[in-house]
Amino acid sequence: MKERKVKNQEAVGFKECVGVTALSTVGGLSSIFMSALFMQYMTDYAGLGAWGATLATVLLLVARIFDAVDDPIQSYIMDNAKIGKHGKYKPFFMLSIIMTAIGTIALYSLPEGITDSPVLVGIWVIVFYLFYDIGMSFNNANLLYRTMTDDTNERSKLVIGPRLWVNVLGIIGAAMIIIVVAIYNVVGNYHTAFTILVSITIGISAAISVIGWFMVKERHIVRQEEGEKIRISEFFQLLKVNKAMVVHFVKCLFSGFIWMMLFATPAYYVKWGYCTNLATGEVDMAKFGMYSMFVTLMMLVPLVVGAVIATPLMKKIGSPIKMTQTLLIAQAVGGGVLFVAQILGILRSSPWLFFGGMFIMALAIGTDFVPQCTVEMEIMDYTIYKTGKDRSAMTSVLNTFLQKAQSAVSSALIGVILIAIGYNVDSVTGDYAGDLANIPSMLNWFIVIMGLMPAILGVVSCLVYRFYPIDNDVRTDMRKYIEEHNA
Repeated sequence: MKERKVKNQEAVGFKECVGVTALSTVGGLSSIFMSALFMQYMTDYAGLGAWGATLATVLLLVARIFDAVDDPIQSYIMDNAKIGKHGKYKPFFMLSIIMTAIGTIALYSLPEGITDSPVLVGIWVIVFYLFYDIGMSFNNANLLYRTMTDDTNERSKLVIGPRLWVNVLGIIGAAMIIIVVAIYNVVGNYHTAFTILVSITIGISAAISVIGWFMVKERHIVRQEEGEKIRISEFFQLLKVNKAMVVHFVKCLFSGFIWMMLFATPAYYVKWGYCTNLATGEVDMAKFGMYSMFVTLMMLVPLVVGAVIATPLMKKIGSPIKMTQTLLIAQAVGGGVLFVAQILGILRSSPWLFFGGMFIMALAIGTDFVPQCTVEMEIMDYTIYKTGKDRSAMTSVLNTFLQKAQSAVSSALIGVILIAIGYNVDSVTGDYAGDLANIPSMLNWFIVIMGLMPAILGVVSCLVYRFYPIDNDVRTDMRKYIEEHNA
């Protein structure tokens, strides 16, 4: 008699997978706008001139100082929340949708009437950047995934849908400059074109995220003693008892910069390296739109492929840590290819070599996303296992802050270079209006940021993970403990 297969009680359904995927829409699209286009919008199209580069650079750095205080407080609020009708962490995702959408739209809708006043511009940008920033801090998807199931493989299923969807949005985002150019042909102003595009796309994405919010449910919320209050000081205690969290943080301290640096520079490199007449500073905007699309495709298509192959590859290798170490070396190789090609003087004449180096790095990064998310969720489990308390938000606060800090530093490096060379672009035409002789040196520095530095960081990160303490025996014990204390 054929033995009946036992149903996995921790399996996630189609509705839940669709829900978390839809929920990721506004955060994913806002991140694309803010990481790929915000600096360029401020410097080239907001009508601010050199002040745009200075403001954006200072803002991104100062905001990280704010995050150093704010992120632990937000984590404290989330961990200290009572279990209600919609769960413990889920209500904060609705708040995230609202704040992220308002902040992103406002940042790309800078009123032209205040662009002549540095003070008013500064106030506008700071206020709405904080809206965006706080909203994104509440959007910690791994918190939600951890409470939806405690099965590692099922958690990886929840990760894949949003990852693929955000990459699809990124592929659509590859055509954003082309769309901006099309809108410009109608309205005659790039500043207005950006405002129209961002307002429509972010508004639609927020509505999709709200629909997804209603489709997900938390199932594993660890019991909290009545009257128990969480203290912010417990965050520092976690640094002592959770070695896995510390090792992972140190690894991310290095590896997290790879993606941020890779993504911070290509739009500038292709614009001034492949699409500009260095004798006049005139930019071929049609060519730039096409190359911008290629840049995004060379980054996002391999991310999609990586997300698809990651779970079966992780099962075959048997360890998310070993898998990540291999992929870090691949990222280092891709960065090294770009840097060497630039030094040899062949990268400027071969855009497809440029795209190829990016493809290698992006494929390794995309494949690494799923094992990294499972590692972050098991570190949350490890906190519960070691302390007997659910401090998942506090456990993840270091990485949340680190990711934003790395994004800011990467963008700030670009800003420092632009300020140093007296970067100046006509906000109406998009042509270069500064000293053209500085462009070759600027391109060299861009490749140092997106090539040489990631190559070094990849090797160092691989070595750090040798100290990670969680093995399969510990994973089994953690799962048993959490099942026994489920609320």
